Amino acid sequence: MNRQHREQFLMAATRIGLNEYMARKFARMAATHERLSEASCNGDWPCDNGERKVEFCVTCQGGMVRSKIVKGVCETCRLEARIMEYADACGVIADLQGDPRGWTVKLTAKQAATA
Repeated sequence: MNRQHREQFLMAATRIGLNEYMARKFARMAATHERLSEASCNGDWPCDNGERKVEFCVTCQGGMVRSKIVKGVCETCRLEARIMEYADACGVIADLQGDPRGWTVKLTAKQAATA
């Protein structure tokens, strides 16, 4: 996530009612999610590229290096669970996508989603 995308994300997050602290926390998690999505698509570390030894996640069946698997769950799945939990606590809905060509984390207000 470059500087311009980060600023756009922060503005959009505050527009749906998040304060600056919550918006910045989401931006940090979204940047990590985007980095992991790119690594998964490109076969970069820590994801599987067919050349390094990996373990497979019990949740998503994606391959990652052993240091990024904790109790059978990969870093991406743990991060997605944290994002969803924090979104619920903040009163927003998080839409997570694995395609790094666009936004991998999209936030919407719960009121707008139910109306």
